[in-house]
Amino acid sequence: MNAAQMAAALKEKFGDAVLSTTEFRGEHTVQVAPTSLKLLLKYCRDEMNFDYLVDISSLDHMGEEPRFEMVYELYGYGHLHHLRVKAKVAETQAVPTVSDIWGTADWHEREVWDMMGIRFDGHPDLRRIL
Repeated sequence: MNAAQMAAALKEKFGDAVLSTTEFRGEHTVQVAPTSLKLLLKYCRDEMNFDYLVDISSLDHMGEEPRFEMVYELYGYGHLHHLRVKAKVAETQAVPTVSDIWGTADWHEREVWDMMGIRFDGHPDLRRIL
C-alpha cells in the first residue's frame, strides 16, 4: 500500500473524522477532527506501521478560528512512506498527548507547549523547556 492508498484507507476507516486528504508534490496529508486525532494516530502506528514520529509542530493562524493547527509527521521504516496528519485546534483547546504512543512525542509536545501554549492532556511532564 502506498501513501495515497493509506490516506484513502484512513478516510474509509474514520469516515467524517477525516475532514480532507490532500497530495502536494508527492506528500500526503490527512486533516482530522481533533476529537479523533489520538485514535487515528494510534491506528497509524499499530495498523499502518508508521513506527517513527518524525516531528510534531504547530502553526499559528492568528486572526482565524480555530487559531492553531497541529502537524504530525509520520514515517514507516518498513514501507518507507511518509504521512502528515493535521488537526485544527482553538486557542483554549487542549490536545491529547501521543507520548504514550511514541516516546519521542514527549519533547516535541513540550516544545509546542512552550512556544505556542497548546496544552497536551495526559502528558507525563508538561513543563517548559526554555
